[in-house]
Amino acid sequence: MRRPIPYLLLFLSIAFAYPHAPGTCNFDLMGTIGHGPSRSKCEGCYSVNINQDDPARPIRLTISGRRPFQGLLVQVKNGTGQTVGEFVDYNLDEYGPVVCEEETDREEGWAGNIGHVDAKLKNWPVELYWSSATQDVYDSLSSDFFAQVMVVLDYDNYHILPEGQFKVHKVLPESTAAAAATTPVAPMLPEVTLIASQPVEKDEEPNTLFLQVFSLLLIVYFAMALLQRRWRGRTAVNPEEQSKDDTQKISQNTKAV
Repeated sequence: MRRPIPYLLLFLSIAFAYPHAPGTCNFDLMGTIGHGPSRSKCEGCYSVNINQDDPARPIRLTISGRRPFQGLLVQVKNGTGQTVGEFVDYNLDEYGPVVCEEETDREEGWAGNIGHVDAKLKNWPVELYWSSATQDVYDSLSSDFFAQVMVVLDYDNYHILPEGQFKVHKVLPESTAAAAATTPVAPMLPEVTLIASQPVEKDEEPNTLFLQVFSLLLIVYFAMALLQRRWRGRTAVNPEEQSKDDTQKISQNTKAV
């Protein structure tokens, strides 16, 4: 009986790309207990833009790239590193909530971490909407939040983008605050207002043009200094020769007299 090894390998490669058991949702540990070290070197191929169309609407994360990909892992954290908020508007055919081992206290179906549901190749851009109308966002001491994005080309090739920091203004209407003080029922919280957003881009590389110009200037400077030193050496007068010349001049003047 022939063993369906190719089909088994195909099944395993697809299963490994699923978001239900990524090993960890901690990006700092992804290279050790998650996917393992990535083999991909395309660091500048992906970016995230953070915007808000309307203060009453969730914040939009637009992720762009160059190559087709299998999946994503996206989350938003507060200043203490806690995953907060929840993704509310995304393509259900391609993405869904991710179960993370570090967040077992969350309710089932909580979409604070979003990932891909299959390993089919997907295209850019990807738009995800993050809702901030949650208690954990309003309980966060800071108004600074961070979008974390991991792009999965396949199980062995992925990219963790630099954190995208953005600042929000928490809006709590007076009527909502009064209701919270008079009734035990938790009031409906509004969406926060995005104050500033910073696109997540590739790590800044050194300015190669500046380094080239600076190196050229250094070379020119040392070359000029060396030439000047040699020129001074050639034009410098030997004291003994100068004294001999002075004696000859005095002798000639004496004879002339």
